[in-house]
Amino acid sequence: MTKIAIPSMNNSGLESDVCFHFGSCEYFTIVDIQEKTIAGVKAISNLSPDGEHNCTAPSIILKSHNVDTVLVSGIGGRPLISLVEKEIKVFAGATGKVSDAVQDYNSGLLQQLSTNGTCSCSHH
Repeated sequence: MTKIAIPSMNNSGLESDVCFHFGSCEYFTIVDIQEKTIAGVKAISNLSPDGEHNCTAPSIILKSHNVDTVLVSGIGGRPLISLVEKEIKVFAGATGKVSDAVQDYNSGLLQQLSTNGTCSCSHH
């Protein structure tokens, strides 16, 4: 089973819009995938336990939920490194609804990122 997290605009599960800013999303939708079939869906808050916003907090939250893959629209270098250091795979190009991102992932349409300096956010 693969446990995927997608930064989301709200907690509407598969119907939530993908949030384009990984670190500032309100929620992560976690989707369990088994043999390319959705086996479970839940939303979790992206609020750091200490109440602080920092670029590594989401990776700690996601690792605590046993996430092993993240689908993003774009991501900055430091959050990407933090995820990869925790052995969480990151795929870029997620857009539309969470359900669209999962379908694109299952179809092999998203690009896996490495820590070689990938960022599609204009403010980094």
